[in-house]
Amino acid sequence: MKLCKEMVEAMGGQESPHYARFKSYCCEAYNILRKNANLILNLLHLMAGANIPDIANDPEKGVLKLQEKFRLDLDDEEAVQYFQTLINDSVSALFPQMVETIHRWAQYWR
Repeated sequence: MKLCKEMVEAMGGQESPHYARFKSYCCEAYNILRKNANLILNLLHLMAGANIPDIANDPEKGVLKLQEKFRLDLDDEEAVQYFQTLINDSVSALFPQMVETIHRWAQYWR
């Protein structure tokens, strides 16, 4: 997940009601996707023959990876906590900030 500090600042910062609402919507969407995980995983499995590179190479691995991302071992409240941690970690991650800085320098030198 990539959520840079600039995106959070555009919502008013980490303490703003807009950012809190954003996180709430994200967690709600995540739990809705989790509730429909069987359908989504079955559809992904059916797409194995569609020559989509990330799926066609190893369909079973793709399905298992997505299943892991859904964290079906958690209840809804635990999933909300897990996803909020992902969001918070994404905002404070150093690597995406480095990539963004390199991208800005590359654009500057064009």
